[in-house]
Amino acid sequence: MREVQEELRAATSNAGVTTPQCDETFKSTVAGALMDLSSVPFSAVKRLVQNYVEVHRPQYPCVSASLVENIVDRIRSEVDDTNTFFSSGKPATSGLGHFEYFVLFITLAISAMTLTWADENQARSASEAFFGSAKKHLQALDDNDEIQALQISLLLVHYAQQCPERADNWTCISHAIRIVLDLGLHKGSPDALSLADQRQRRQLFWVAYGMERSLCSVLRLPLSFSEESISTPPPADFRPDHLFTSDDIEKESSANHIYLYRALETEAHRVLHLEHDLEIFRHVDVSDWISDISSRLARWYAKAQSYTQYNMLEFKHVQYNHLLLRLHRPTPRLRVRSDEDRRIVLDASAALIEDYLSQERRRRLFYPFHGAHILFEAAAISLEACWWLKGAAEPLRSVLEQMLCTAVPNCLDLLTKMGRRWNAAQVSAKRLRPILADVTAACGFANYENDGQSASAISDEVAIVQQLENLLFPDGPLIWDTLPSGEQDSWAAILGTGNTNFADGNDVFFDDLELFSWQPNWGLVFDDASTISNPGVNLEGRSLNGLQF
Repeated sequence: MREVQEELRAATSNAGVTTPQCDETFKSTVAGALMDLSSVPFSAVKRLVQNYVEVHRPQYPCVSASLVENIVDRIRSEVDDTNTFFSSGKPATSGLGHFEYFVLFITLAISAMTLTWADENQARSASEAFFGSAKKHLQALDDNDEIQALQISLLLVHYAQQCPERADNWTCISHAIRIVLDLGLHKGSPDALSLADQRQRRQLFWVAYGMERSLCSVLRLPLSFSEESISTPPPADFRPDHLFTSDDIEKESSANHIYLYRALETEAHRVLHLEHDLEIFRHVDVSDWISDISSRLARWYAKAQSYTQYNMLEFKHVQYNHLLLRLHRPTPRLRVRSDEDRRIVLDASAALIEDYLSQERRRRLFYPFHGAHILFEAAAISLEACWWLKGAAEPLRSVLEQMLCTAVPNCLDLLTKMGRRWNAAQVSAKRLRPILADVTAACGFANYENDGQSASAISDEVAIVQQLENLLFPDGPLIWDTLPSGEQDSWAAILGTGNTNFADGNDVFFDDLELFSWQPNWGLVFDDASTISNPGVNLEGRSLNGLQF
């Protein structure tokens, strides 16, 4: 796969993209523009699609590989179809419609975002341009069915996890779950459908399940539908034949392994945060349950190593340590944890922070939505653990010093850097810095924030405990979750559009932030008659609504 990525880098570089020279937030000058595919080297398009089909689609199979590859084959000789489609209103010669062009452009946008390791600004700029074209085709779409609408929503969720500053994760997954429940996909498919259609519906349900469960767990939200209501089996019926190698089969199974993790994550969320009855999980003692799920998590992690050779489950270390942290942190069910729990929390947090710092150094921090939430949680829980361990002797005291004087400051610096593109990450770092200074001083350490001041010189102990309590168990949304007056649309209003038509003039999927600048040689077609002017719904910060750590 490394060779493929190198070819991708070369193909993209040959396209002559001019990139911005700094990493601060940019304002786009190409809003409403449509990319001229004829100016993009076909080798670049093909390699970007190959990257998506071989690495990312197997883990999040929102659309079939054959659909994406067929679209690429059909545009090969008609690369300017997408432009004439808008300018003339005539059907595309290739026979592709807005749905197919949306799928092409959004998969290109997703794929391009994973090339930040080669050239971060260039990858982001290319992804923005692809996303702009995908958005324009989406807004022009008026004849999609519910399955296509579900695929669109899930592809947008995937992109929103990469670029939360451009698309709102919450709204996209909410729309997807509404369709899932309307179609009853969680209960199976009608027997009258073909086996292929049944498998597609089953697969789409489990993709939506994984994305929704991840969001609910990260944001500490009630589940959209109960586990007990699910009767459709996982898509484990992938059968080998002459068309598939054993490697293909193993890659396809990576999605199932992700679903297994989501099930563990959901179980932990239900027991520790939603406080569901332990008897549902065949336990009566919470300590026994923690031991049991920890063993299952360890087995999941061991199996996850086998996917490394296929470039799958790249973030398995993050997933393992994050769930381990959740199992041992204070929660509504277990508000006070033991010193041993706190040691486990510190070890898991240190591993999480170091992993994300490594991703940043290698320019492979592809999913900042989850990254920002996980880093914030790791820092907040670590501060609470350090506070209650502040009287510890060596060797634990050295662990506290490393966490408070190095790991957490580095974590907040990374959040601040991520915040240059997604403001919510920066605001969360600002929220934690004063508490870091207080806890560091209380433990008797000096850093650049407190200059060795005593805890009493900064804040009294009661106030510090209250701040930590508010972080772990907030009463309502955190301050940066609140939308400006006039923008606090209820979810009932947002989802009340009640249709699968995306061309309704109400751009609920995207906030009104302008996109980043891009000055490429890849052509952009401006068509005043078809340029979409849409006030949109400003959802900045909405994806952090209900954030509880």
